[in-house]
Amino acid sequence: MVARTVQVLHVAHGCSPENTGGIETYLRALLPAQRASGIEPALVTGSLELAGRPTVTRSEMDGCPMFQIQRDDWFFDHYAHSYHPGVSRLFRELVAQRRPDVVHLHQWVRLSSDMVAIARALDVPVVVTLHDVYTSCPRAFRLHRDGNPCTRPLSVANCAPCVPRFGHETEGEVEGAIELFAQQYRAELRMADRVLVPVGATADLLSATLGVPRERFTVLELCYPRRFAGRRGPPGEAAERELRFGYWGSLTRHKGPGVLIEAVRRIVAEPAGTVGPFTTLLFGAMSDEAFGAELRRAAEGLPVAFHGRFDHTDVQRAELDVGVFPSVCFETFGLALTECFELGLPAVVSDLGALPDRVGDAGLKVPAGDSAALADAMLRLLRDPALRQRLAAHIPPLPPTPEEHAAALAGVYRDASAGPHPPVEVVPAEARAQLLVRQRESLAAALRAAAGRRDPQ
Repeated sequence: MVARTVQVLHVAHGCSPENTGGIETYLRALLPAQRASGIEPALVTGSLELAGRPTVTRSEMDGCPMFQIQRDDWFFDHYAHSYHPGVSRLFRELVAQRRPDVVHLHQWVRLSSDMVAIARALDVPVVVTLHDVYTSCPRAFRLHRDGNPCTRPLSVANCAPCVPRFGHETEGEVEGAIELFAQQYRAELRMADRVLVPVGATADLLSATLGVPRERFTVLELCYPRRFAGRRGPPGEAAERELRFGYWGSLTRHKGPGVLIEAVRRIVAEPAGTVGPFTTLLFGAMSDEAFGAELRRAAEGLPVAFHGRFDHTDVQRAELDVGVFPSVCFETFGLALTECFELGLPAVVSDLGALPDRVGDAGLKVPAGDSAALADAMLRLLRDPALRQRLAAHIPPLPPTPEEHAAALAGVYRDASAGPHPPVEVVPAEARAQLLVRQRESLAAALRAAAGRRDPQ
């Protein structure tokens, strides 16, 4: 008897080449591995492009059917716009038509906040992988408006001073949007048959900030396709050239490149003759022109070089000695840290989220945002080549390959399908409708005020 092929419908906020972030990279590795294992994956994604009305466009990605949904509203990443009835309708039609064995949800952004509820109402099991902390933070990154990391529970009291605003909203609208955001995602996580996280630290944070029981989360490490041809190994004790620190990834504020540059400035200020030659290489595209100009001004006169856009061969050719990843937000995995380990290099990381847990004894940990502490750690590595070797000797095993991860997920899918299934929860339609009315009214009032009149014309 031939076993029936399992059909999995993956759901994410974007896809390559329009998006090239962590989730997209993960799916590009996972989907071919699932196909090779006998699973039939398909993909539903959001889009950065607007349409005149909610629209589904069918195409293929790596031989897998792909359905890209375009929304018809601006600012669709905004927390108060997380629900979209038109997208919900299209997704419901897709699930009803394809009847997958499992829906595997990776992100709700640019789609709608009821993906789990829709699938479960159609008797389709749902597995959720939380690649980030979005469900617990209306700002998305658990980074406070003042730039500091936030571990406070999701609530109106904690979040109202911090959420992004357009400026015309009433306080009632803001409070209602936060309450609905929390209600929606708590319900989604409670309804899912399995909720996967890459590391335990993410489960701990989400449980504490969302009020979802810790046992709802299962730790399953993400896959990692090997990237480098050969491994250079730990640096020698007697380096004849300058020491090379390396940062790679997106050059965006919450990843901490500004903290790194300030740390370099502190090192350069050390007394002459006390620090050997070094340079710091930053690989990655600037998140925006203003921040890029800010970084370049801060790096003037320092041993800092900006590489710009890169591929993995660029990082390997740079012959780095230490990776530095001073993120000031909560990292849930840290792909660059894994690449650093594959290269055989020790690392310096901030003490937030997955990074300190994953680096273990293979690196040094510093308080997030503390450039003085980061400079001290880098100085230790500059002055003690043996320390670099000792740290590199503790590099942990690499995460599973896509093929190994696909096999582990197949077991998760079987368990999710076998049940028992959590009860379906319904977020009251009145709550969503009330928010939509408040948003319409506050915008209309702002437009009338701007035009100098009180009544619509």
